[in-house]
Amino acid sequence: MEFAPAVRRCLTEKYCSFKGRASRSEFWWFALFMLLINVAVNLVSGFLPSAAGNGLSALVSLVFLLPNIGVTARRLHDRNLSGWWQLAPIVPAILLLAMLFTMSVAEAALVLVCLLAAAAGIWLFVMLILPGTPGPNRFGPDPLRSAPPDSAPGGPL
Repeated sequence: MEFAPAVRRCLTEKYCSFKGRASRSEFWWFALFMLLINVAVNLVSGFLPSAAGNGLSALVSLVFLLPNIGVTARRLHDRNLSGWWQLAPIVPAILLLAMLFTMSVAEAALVLVCLLAAAAGIWLFVMLILPGTPGPNRFGPDPLRSAPPDSAPGGPL
C-alpha cells in the first residue's frame, strides 16, 4: 500500500474502525502522515498566540485520536494480538502518576515502574514493526493476500 491510499483508508473508510487487520505499510504510512501533520501544526502554532496554538494542537489531536487508535488496533490484530495491548505502556504510566499523587513513593518503586513502562513501550514498538501472521487469523483475512479492489492491477486510476 502506498502513502495516499493508506491515509485515505485510515481517515475515510476506517476512521473509527477497530475490526480487521492493517498491514505494516498502512500503519507506517499513516504514522508518517501523523508526524507530518504534527510538525505542520507545531510550526503554525509557533506563529499564533499561546492559547490559539494550544487550541489548534488540541483540536488536531482530537481529530486524529480515533483513526490513530483504530489503525494501531488493526495493526496489532495483524499480529494476532488484541488491540487492547496498545495500553501496555500506558498502565505503568498511570501507576506512576498514582504513586506520585499519593506521595507514598519509594525511589526503587519509581525506577521499577519507569523501567516497566519503557519495556512495555519497546515491546509494543517491536510488535508494530514485525510482519503480521500469514493467512487468515481470528481477526480476519491477511491484508497482504486480499488486496482492496481499488489497488488491484488494471483498476481505476
